[in-house]
Amino acid sequence: MTTTEVAVTCYACDQPATSREHVPPQSFFPEGHRKNLITVPSCALHNNANSKDVEYTRNVISTFFGVNEVGQQHFLSKGMRSFEHTPALLQTTFADIRPVNVRGVQVGAFTTDVERVKAVMSACFTALNFREAGEKVQHWEIVLPNMGFSSSDTTQEQVAVWGQFLSLFGQMQFQPRPVHSPEVFQYAVADIIGGRVYSMRFYKSFLVFGFKGATPSTLVAEPTF
Repeated sequence: MTTTEVAVTCYACDQPATSREHVPPQSFFPEGHRKNLITVPSCALHNNANSKDVEYTRNVISTFFGVNEVGQQHFLSKGMRSFEHTPALLQTTFADIRPVNVRGVQVGAFTTDVERVKAVMSACFTALNFREAGEKVQHWEIVLPNMGFSSSDTTQEQVAVWGQFLSLFGQMQFQPRPVHSPEVFQYAVADIIGGRVYSMRFYKSFLVFGFKGATPSTLVAEPTF
């Protein structure tokens, strides 16, 4: 290697980059919405590490109450095809679906494997942070405001604490970053004392926050569906 050559390494580790990873994964974007997507250098392992979780997470997000028409149509096409190809995925995703009332509209609620969703979101935050700051940080605290409590023994106090915690993000000055398909994906960054907080929004509705550090110990319950 000459002095003018610089080794390009993966966004998440120190292995040589052999490809580009889309952020978020390309499968989140319907056909016609894949121009000028964000990418970062990636090794083979981190390019394919969460492929099953990506499929699961995309299907879950695109079914959530409030997603725009782009998300709804993407589920009806890409999501339904994935269920036809892998029937077990349908059972895994909607095993306990039941009717609930949300803002006067009857919809279906189901228990989500939150850890799978968090794994995908953590990879996205790792990649975005590498793009923004050049840092390789793999551990992120993930906050999923769209998800609700499923435990019947959750107390009103716990719900109130969670609501107070979420309200903190509304006080932060997030700076939106330019993206080419905002109807699919948007992200913003807030610089705070002691670190940086990221927000991501999918299909104009599903919101995710990520930051380095531990969730406050007073937060004793978190959404699980």
